[in-house]
Amino acid sequence: MELLMQYQHSPTVKIRNQLVRLNAGLVRKIAHRVSYQCSEPYEDLEQIGYIGLIRAIERFNPAQGCAFSSFAVPYVRGEMLHFLRDRGATVKIPRR
Repeated sequence: MELLMQYQHSPTVKIRNQLVRLNAGLVRKIAHRVSYQCSEPYEDLEQIGYIGLIRAIERFNPAQGCAFSSFAVPYVRGEMLHFLRDRGATVKIPRR
């Protein structure tokens, strides 16, 4: 939480990268879960998840009183789902 407060007061790349390294497990867990639902490689989903994590770090406000992981999960998962939606086939094949 101290790093998040430091980043809010003076955003630097060094602090942001440290926050990304500390929360990498969260991205890996979500990418692992999403990789079973699609045909995209796990590594691609993980990279896209890091973009979502960076956006969550930049938009997080520690004064709101919620946990960072609760705030970051929708951003990470949302980036992955947007990636899958954009890379998906334009013609949807029916189930039958």
